[in-house]
Amino acid sequence: MLGGPPASSSADAASAAARLTRNTIYGVINAILAIPTMYGYAAIIFSHPDFATFMPILTKLVMLSSVVHQIMFCLLSTLPFAIGQVQDAGLIFLSAIATSICVKLGPEATLEAKVSTTVVTIGLATALLGITLVALGKFKLAGLVSYLPMPVVGGYLAYIGLFCLFAGLSLCTGLVINDFTSTLQLLTWNNIVLCLPGVVGGYVFLFVSQKCDDAFSLPGVIVGVLFAFYVLLFGFGYSMADARDAGWVGQLTPDANFSDMLSLFSLKDVQWHVMPSQITTWLGMTFVVAFGSCLDVAAIEMDMGQKLDLNHELASVGWSNVVSGLLGGYTGSYIFSQTIFTYRSKTNSRVVGLVVILSEFALVVMPMGLLSYVPRFFFAATLIFIAIDLMVEWLVLVYHKVLLREYLVLWLSFIAINVVDLEGGMVIGIGFAIMNFFVGYSQVRQVQRVHKRSAAVRNFVSRTIIAEERDSIVFLELHGYLFFGTAVHIMNDVKKELRVLVHPSHAAALQPYGALEQGGAVTLEHLDGTPLAPSESTNRLPTRYLVLDFKRVTGMDATAARSCFLILRELCASHRIEILYANVLPEIQTLLLNNEIADESNFHRNGDAAVERCETDIVLNSRNNSFFRPNETLPLLLNRFVGRPDDSEFFNPLAEYFTKVVVSHDHSFYKISDASGAFYILAGGGVDLYMNKDGSVDHGESSSITMLEKVCVGGMFGEVDFFLDQPRHMTARSNVDSTVYCLTRDEYMRMKAQQPMLWNELRDLIMRSMALTIGNNNWLAM
Repeated sequence: MLGGPPASSSADAASAAARLTRNTIYGVINAILAIPTMYGYAAIIFSHPDFATFMPILTKLVMLSSVVHQIMFCLLSTLPFAIGQVQDAGLIFLSAIATSICVKLGPEATLEAKVSTTVVTIGLATALLGITLVALGKFKLAGLVSYLPMPVVGGYLAYIGLFCLFAGLSLCTGLVINDFTSTLQLLTWNNIVLCLPGVVGGYVFLFVSQKCDDAFSLPGVIVGVLFAFYVLLFGFGYSMADARDAGWVGQLTPDANFSDMLSLFSLKDVQWHVMPSQITTWLGMTFVVAFGSCLDVAAIEMDMGQKLDLNHELASVGWSNVVSGLLGGYTGSYIFSQTIFTYRSKTNSRVVGLVVILSEFALVVMPMGLLSYVPRFFFAATLIFIAIDLMVEWLVLVYHKVLLREYLVLWLSFIAINVVDLEGGMVIGIGFAIMNFFVGYSQVRQVQRVHKRSAAVRNFVSRTIIAEERDSIVFLELHGYLFFGTAVHIMNDVKKELRVLVHPSHAAALQPYGALEQGGAVTLEHLDGTPLAPSESTNRLPTRYLVLDFKRVTGMDATAARSCFLILRELCASHRIEILYANVLPEIQTLLLNNEIADESNFHRNGDAAVERCETDIVLNSRNNSFFRPNETLPLLLNRFVGRPDDSEFFNPLAEYFTKVVVSHDHSFYKISDASGAFYILAGGGVDLYMNKDGSVDHGESSSITMLEKVCVGGMFGEVDFFLDQPRHMTARSNVDSTVYCLTRDEYMRMKAQQPMLWNELRDLIMRSMALTIGNNNWLAM
């Protein structure tokens, strides 16, 4: 006996039917939202009076273009719920092209020539825009569109809102409303009555869209407004003819079909010579549509919480515009609001887009014109809804999302577009944005004080001297691009960091530094003349060295070089302050040299080398200037390490416990994780200390190590691990042929037994040296 169909199959069929029904309903909702808008967009694009007799056909052409866009988005987009239509971003540019062509051809050209030239030009412009977007997407150049300043785009979008308002009022009354002057025509009782339902309807649509979360609210209100009109019309005994006579509904127009649309593309009537004049408008349209499309994708991405391929989506928008343009259509992109609406409905299906396609295509093939049967204010309300939304968003609410200067640029761009024209206004807006950038960038603090010491390991006395005199070194990091707008601010910031004697006659006290200590307190001030704050360094030493680190500087112009650094050189020279430059780009170094601002000796490869040079000068200019001379005698090194006289015999008995070792360049004394069986005193040459970048020790020296410190003559190395009896945390390697004195652990213990007093003295001086190292590191971290 044959059994019935499985229960699971019936459940699957029911579930599939339910999904199809749900997808169809949301498709109808999207169609209800999109279709009235397309009629409004057609009124905006073809707002010139010369297009009036062709509006039924041109409206169908706009609707057909939306059908093409939706088909392409269903085929190419990675988002199955994507809604793509003719979009508002390119509307004003398309309108500008259409109006410009009519004006340029003048009254002597036939209406057919004007219409054919317009639709062909707009189609080619749309196709070329699409090719550009495809190229941007394919070559992953979507980021280029971000160079269009957001305040300028905001001013343009606000202008779209104003234009939609004019178009809506024009739809309500049948008058040509395209600027503030033409709105004076509305100041009659009849026109006010005709406009009132459209304005109120626009506000109602906006209120419902913002306050009601239910998916059916806005479509329900849109259909309800239309239904209410017919109920009131026929309920009070009026006919459609009466509504037409009163201006509520458009007059009857001849039927329009596909052949009528094809007749618009009469190549023999196209006036090709007017097309080149539209290139600047096309360029502006390309940037704005690309920018708008990227913003739409970014907004969709943010709402979904998933990463989208911006370049792929931009290429999809491009192909959609290519096909639309080749078929005589108009610019389009994602409709962000409807795409997000469909995504949130969980209808992850292309059926929604298919329903929109069928609904719009039905109106294209339907011969009668919808404008002859649907009230004017219905389509006007959708435009006024968009107008209020855009203008409130970009002229009012955006105030809290941008800087005050950017908000001013946005308003200036909006005003410029209205006063001049679209292209000129946007160029002026970009000019304002550039000025805003210069003003803002010049106010950014580009000078930062950094407390820095070199990585050189020196003997105890040298380090003590440096610690006492470190306040005479001012290390400043510069940031960004240094240009004429930042020169004054940089100069002022640098002058605030430098300390000088109040009276220039005291400048002789700068050398030697000991005179400052013996002569009592000195009165200092900043180079700009302001007094020192109580919180500043207690050393209160005048600045002797100024290190300017250009590591984060990307470039500099000649104006900044001469108006800042040349003057700074003269000021510092008058106060005996030496300027050193670090991490300078070759082109900046050439600029400084050619303008005689600096000498070759003033440049150092990095900040550490510059600070090391300053520290070396400080030690060499101190009371004892012999610390850095190579020495072969251990007692002499130890005497200078602790500051004893060179001829002191105190440490002579320790010489037998140290082993003198002469090594060649790149000799490794020990490596990371080795046992710490000895420590060293450098008598001649130089040694570099390295550590693993990640600070690890257990697995030895890794493939990526970084230099931490440099040991100078008289300095110790390896003593920390030695006294803690722990594995080596660093690698020690000679950078030239070097001489060291080595003390092994066995010899150290023998010294303890045979020379306990000297052993204690050696241990104490090493401990003091280690304590000073820790103190220097703590100061460095401040």
